[in-house]
Amino acid sequence: MNFIDEELYFEASNLANRICEEVASEFDIPIHKVKNVHIKNYMEQVKNIAFIDVSFGDHLDNLLLGSISKVFGEIIISINKTMIWERRLFTCMHEIGHFYFDLDSLNAGNQLTDMMNEDGYLPDDLPREFRANVTASVLMSNDSALRFSIQKFNSFNKIAEYFCMSKSALRVRLTEYLMYHFNCSPNYSYQLVNDFVYSDGREFRKIINKKSIQLM
Repeated sequence: MNFIDEELYFEASNLANRICEEVASEFDIPIHKVKNVHIKNYMEQVKNIAFIDVSFGDHLDNLLLGSISKVFGEIIISINKTMIWERRLFTCMHEIGHFYFDLDSLNAGNQLTDMMNEDGYLPDDLPREFRANVTASVLMSNDSALRFSIQKFNSFNKIAEYFCMSKSALRVRLTEYLMYHFNCSPNYSYQLVNDFVYSDGREFRKIINKKSIQLM
């Protein structure tokens, strides 16, 4: 998704990091060890959200990622079970973003459905979907966990594996992190992440570590 909005980014990012703090407190674990499995358990146990894996049918399975619906006051998140595991996890977190930001727009019996192809959305839908994507991205790898993983692991692939994120999703997460937290331009952020993926990522780590040192 090529939509960019700094205000929406921080609205989503700040919320996702706060959720991770709540989850860390609920399960008595350090925030940098909070992962998607803890968040899903928290949503089931504390927020009473039901998660179900479904098939939308032969044709729609190629079009739909998942949905969130309100049925008799109950919140149900449906995930396309034919997708790869990493994408299913990301979609769970994306729908949680809709739960926090867009639930009021759901009347009884209605649902928000998420598409695989951006072309399936109306232009007015893009800010909402961008915000849910950022929420998902940060829930998958909160800021503390992201910095921890960059210091702990020596390769991009190991970080993706640690968070159970697809490589494309992690690329976006790192690129946006550089853009919004370090004021790097989109092109420079892309170059830094690309260098980290295919080389030693020395310049990427130098920039990230500046913030880590400041936070110590």
